[in-house]
Amino acid sequence: MPAAVSAPPVWTGAVGPKSLAVTGKLADGWIPGHAADWLSPRFAESRPVIDQAAVDAGRDPAEIATIYNFPGRITEKPLSSPRDDEGRWVGGSPGQWVEELVPAVREHGAAGFIYFPVEDGTTTDGALGRWGNEVVPAIREELARN
Repeated sequence: MPAAVSAPPVWTGAVGPKSLAVTGKLADGWIPGHAADWLSPRFAESRPVIDQAAVDAGRDPAEIATIYNFPGRITEKPLSSPRDDEGRWVGGSPGQWVEELVPAVREHGAAGFIYFPVEDGTTTDGALGRWGNEVVPAIREELARN
């Protein structure tokens, strides 16, 4: 007898080669570990493993969505650089977030972002409020333009 509801999507936070291969073979999506983004060595080394496993399983790698954990500060004024010396995102003004995340969607196929505030003296409610009221609408508006 068939199930009354369809199975939920399967997402992984795989980091090792075996679990990355399982992600490519079976999962609907992947969230790179350690808040790695599309510019990180972790992504550069891991996504090809997922993609090859998908191809080997007869799947289109583009069907495996990637959502990024994105920690960072949302500042009033732009930072001199929204990334640290090692290239990791640290945050910036709402405009800097938009400048970073819109190309992530358009050029790197990001399917979504999970924002989490960092310890910078801002309350969690304040940081999430800025994310939801300033950053997200600006990203959606920019994506809708083109």
